[in-house]
Amino acid sequence: MKIPTYKGFPLIPTRSALKEMCDLGIDLTTVVEVLEDGYDCYRSKRKKGTIEKCADKGNKTLKTVVVQSFNYSLDTDVWAITHVGIFTKRR
Repeated sequence: MKIPTYKGFPLIPTRSALKEMCDLGIDLTTVVEVLEDGYDCYRSKRKKGTIEKCADKGNKTLKTVVVQSFNYSLDTDVWAITHVGIFTKRR
């Protein structure tokens, strides 16, 4: 199984993001699509180096938040998925 990548680094979900993804029925390929094709949607102040992207699907908006980190198991830099959510699109 190949680990999905974004900007050349693997995407690894945190425990809380994995739970959010399971609850919403979202997989890693959907997260990659949002990161690559989505738009910036900063609703709150985030730490420097954090990427927050959204994509509209119907009347809902899918939001993904990633931060660059280091994974010791893979011995490489990674993008850690910290949050995934769906909310009703604003008018």
